[in-house]
Amino acid sequence: MTLPEPLKLRETTEGVELEVCAIAGSSINALTGFRQGALVIKVTTAPEKGRANNTLLRVLSGTLGLSKGKVRLIRGEHHRNKTILISGMNLNQVTEVLGRIKNQTS
Repeated sequence: MTLPEPLKLRETTEGVELEVCAIAGSSINALTGFRQGALVIKVTTAPEKGRANNTLLRVLSGTLGLSKGKVRLIRGEHHRNKTILISGMNLNQVTEVLGRIKNQTS
């Protein structure tokens, strides 16, 4: 499978780090594609008091088939560009899911 290059995805001892571009206040909650090496996630909630971040983590964890506790925000709490740590999956598994998303959004 081919993913956007360079995709900002990295395996660490704690899990897989994924770069995300968050778009809050959208009309849908969905993973909508890739932009500049980051996964684009749209959420309907406004970026107030962490609500949009919580929705983003719920959407991503649901797509990956993981509990919300396995997906956490490690950088970018108050910014559009974020880094998410995914535990419970390895790099190949995350890449496989992202490849399916890419095929659905192409």
